Amino acid sequence: MTSFQEALDAAAADPGSPAWDLIWQESCHQGTCDPASAVLLPWLARTCATFRPQDRERAVVLAGFIAVDADDKSRGLYADDIATLRALTLECLASGGSSDTMFVYLQQAVLGFDGDEVWGKELDRINDGEVDVQCPACAEDLLIDLQSGGSSIEPGLSSQLATRLHAEALRVGHESVATALTYLFGRMSCPICGATFCVADEVTGSSPG
Repeated sequence: MTSFQEALDAAAADPGSPAWDLIWQESCHQGTCDPASAVLLPWLARTCATFRPQDRERAVVLAGFIAVDADDKSRGLYADDIATLRALTLECLASGGSSDTMFVYLQQAVLGFDGDEVWGKELDRINDGEVDVQCPACAEDLLIDLQSGGSSIEPGLSSQLATRLHAEALRVGHESVATALTYLFGRMSCPICGATFCVADEVTGSSPG
């Protein structure tokens, strides 16, 4: 059986190695990373720096997931590594990413490095193409299509973060991502009670404001 150190060595030597699957499995479970996985951040920073931008995408996305779930002590201890990984991820974003889906994951990774515990975990809902929210007025559960928007959504960009993400997507030609962001950060009217609310506020469970 391959030891974890052997997996790290194989992964560092080849961005396409199946050893990356093992590292993912050991680090993250059902969308949450073990805080102890933060010890991998220095290794990830060193490894990703040796890969070309197009080859390091999956590795920096893993690093973003690990960083956002790390505790404050680990984030402080590995602050330089997190900064390095953030810069390496921005290089991937600047080159556009290999697909719409990967571009969203890269944006999410940057937010993870920034310590955004909401969008560092939730932005990839765009890749699902839909989100579940609850109307804040009548508590009706609603499934919202982020690909076509639907007549109940008024597209918008409800925060500075939304504006930034939207501009990043347009700059490198990911129009479908940019459009989905305007739905995620737009307003909608509940088809049951007619109340209007910001979709992103209900995705994150924060109060409209």
